[in-house]
Amino acid sequence: MIKAVVFDADKTLWDHYNISEFEEPFTVIEGNSLVDAKGRKLKVFQNVRRTLKELRERGIIIGMATWNFSHKTSLVLKALELEQFFDVVVSRDFPYKFLMLGDFILEMRRRGKTIRPEEILFVDDRRVHFGNVWLYLGKVKCLEMWREVNDHLEILKRIDTDR
Repeated sequence: MIKAVVFDADKTLWDHYNISEFEEPFTVIEGNSLVDAKGRKLKVFQNVRRTLKELRERGIIIGMATWNFSHKTSLVLKALELEQFFDVVVSRDFPYKFLMLGDFILEMRRRGKTIRPEEILFVDDRRVHFGNVWLYLGKVKCLEMWREVNDHLEILKRIDTDR
């Protein structure tokens, strides 16, 4: 049974490929879009908020594992008012998602919640990360965004079929 869903950010939750490039100040447009000081734009994908709300209502732990500078991730999440959905955000300046997921598991243990790898669904737009996740962490369920699912609401259906 899935107890936690951990999302990548860039090209998974929003359409920009690298928020580490973003510079303040940010301008938020209609709640789901953001423009930085240099005119770079980001838009949260349709149904992301709805999916995060539903996961929260179901009591599923929500995490983020993203290859971005942590202060940039925090700023973007806060500007878009998404930070309240995430129990743990692991944002690192390196691409090793298996290490980030390990940090997620350790942080949950530190908080008194034991989550086994097979109870985690990891959603990323790049399948290349899955091999090391499986090699080093075990039976984490991995889902490739835009190939295995095309709408974030489909993630909820995948969780339902895993029960």
